[in-house]
Amino acid sequence: MQEKHKLRILFLPKLLPRASIVGGPILIYHRIKNLHAKGHKITLIAPAYTEEDIKDRSLEPFCEEVIKIESARERTSEEVEALHEKLQRPRFFFTGDGAYDEKIEHAFREILKRKHFDAIIAEYSMMGQYIEANRDAIPAETLKVISVHECYTKALELRRKKGEKISEETIEEMRNYEFKMYSVADLILTLTPEDAEILVSYEPSLRERIRVVPHGVDTSFYKPPKVKTWERNTKNILFVGNFQHYPNVDAVKNFINHCWTEISQAVPDAKFYAIGFNPPEELLRLRNKRVFVQHGGSNENVRRFYWNSDVFVAPIELGTGFRGKILEAMACALPVVATSLATFGINPTHGKNIFVADDYETFSKYVIMLLKDANLRRKIGENALALARRFDHRCAAEKLERVLKEAKERGKGRRRE
Repeated sequence: MQEKHKLRILFLPKLLPRASIVGGPILIYHRIKNLHAKGHKITLIAPAYTEEDIKDRSLEPFCEEVIKIESARERTSEEVEALHEKLQRPRFFFTGDGAYDEKIEHAFREILKRKHFDAIIAEYSMMGQYIEANRDAIPAETLKVISVHECYTKALELRRKKGEKISEETIEEMRNYEFKMYSVADLILTLTPEDAEILVSYEPSLRERIRVVPHGVDTSFYKPPKVKTWERNTKNILFVGNFQHYPNVDAVKNFINHCWTEISQAVPDAKFYAIGFNPPEELLRLRNKRVFVQHGGSNENVRRFYWNSDVFVAPIELGTGFRGKILEAMACALPVVATSLATFGINPTHGKNIFVADDYETFSKYVIMLLKDANLRRKIGENALALARRFDHRCAAEKLERVLKEAKERGKGRRRE
């Protein structure tokens, strides 16, 4: 690639996207890795929450500079209220992954003084708060990009619809600030067309700035095991997810409350594994001799769960965005049963490479069919593998590169006018 075609990109993710991370942020690791392979220059500012984050060196081969900010996820209610009063943002933005950190903001402002970037990408809307608050410090020719992994306003509305006590005032405050952030961006990335339409439904003027850049899967790592699921007879059902993201907790509860009794009666030797980061006490209490809830550990450990399972389930009712774990399961030729919400952005074909059901009686029926029928597992698993290969991370990075270059060219044209 000629020098003039190289982009200098600053990434602001809500978690350090190290190679060993499990969950959605692995997408950002692969975006950085593959954009570097194309010759682009990457700088990263990210919170470091754990000793593993602090010691990690996996990003260094792909970045000109990695700036880690030792951060804390949690604040006291008094600290949250003080920031809410001072910064006038929803309280949501002051706790959890990517919570506001004045040290990150300082590092962001300082690097803008000493480096020029073609694009700044806030990965997860949480990090868009730094772009919105510091928009006057960002040069006009630098693309301001917010990568929306989930519409927070829609997520709150879905949670309230399911019965959580979330006030209209809380939702309205979130909507006002969330879309204030998006109004500052030159470019908004979503992972699925469905997510793009959700944003447009709240603010139609965003449509021309939204581009769909899908998730991906590392098909060189997530691949079928030597002994295929249809060649075994273990009756293992799997769910994988980051349990700090509540829709994943809700999904496990959905499966236990609405599916497990029927499935376990029809298939008495079935076992259910709920694997993921930091399972909460409400899930740990569900454990018994045939229900296993545990921390997932490394990517290699999670891959072993895919390889040792017969069916992957995704009974997702909350949240929006893209479910990367479905692609990982498919890349391992593991047949999947999912709700329609869980399939956003993948565009599978029901009955060919997945089973989709939004009522749990039908959902359970499909899981039972797959557990009992090795030939059906083979057919669905092989077709799922073919679909997953179309979502390799390299393809997703190529799409992101095109989107950024096209936006830069449009910007040049407007400046010439």
